Amino acid sequence: MRINHKICLAILSSICLMFFSQITFAQNTEEIRAEIYSKLKCCPCQVSFDKCTCAEAKEMKAYIDALLESGLGKEEIFYKVAKKFSLNTILDEQIKKDAEKRLIKEAGEKRAQIILEPTSFDFGRVTKKQGKISKIFRLSNKGNVPLIIRNLKTSCPCVTASLKLNKKKTPYFGTEGSPKNWQIEIKPQEFGELELRIDLASSHVKPGKLIREASIFSNDPVYPELNVTVEAQVTD
Repeated sequence: MRINHKICLAILSSICLMFFSQITFAQNTEEIRAEIYSKLKCCPCQVSFDKCTCAEAKEMKAYIDALLESGLGKEEIFYKVAKKFSLNTILDEQIKKDAEKRLIKEAGEKRAQIILEPTSFDFGRVTKKQGKISKIFRLSNKGNVPLIIRNLKTSCPCVTASLKLNKKKTPYFGTEGSPKNWQIEIKPQEFGELELRIDLASSHVKPGKLIREASIFSNDPVYPELNVTVEAQVTD
């Protein structure tokens, strides 16, 4: 039995079209993924997000891949990444503002609101011989419900963080964070003092540019994880 020549050409054309469509889709997905990666960060490791291999970067990349496979657009992916991991993961200010507006609207008027002042500090030129140096940051609750701080965690063993509230001061917490089930409450319009302490004598501190972070985890629905950065130029 002979198959009509035109039918054969139609079938072959359909197969070719499907094949090239799949290639085009894969290429478009890679371009979108690269664009999304270029506008994100995960940690102060001084490596671009696409090259970062830390645990948080791997988790974020897997999450983004799953969202891409589901067919979501870039705007929705940025929003979901901000909601799951933190607004601070977004480098592009306009994208960050758009996501923040959505999160604020979704959270409603009754919420805890964490405010950190300032959000970064530069110690300038320091030497390893100085030993321990520290900086105090004002941590307040501008919301109308209690702010629950659930964890304090630092990015390097050379940095520890402590929170003082109503004359009571917590222990210094490091890269492991605070103990399980630990928490501290800041009432509406109250504030505490967050101290970041760097041990310049630590083997983790090398001459050159130093950038370290501390992460504050709370019940603020817009900023469930808030980061504070300290930096310095270290000399021998």
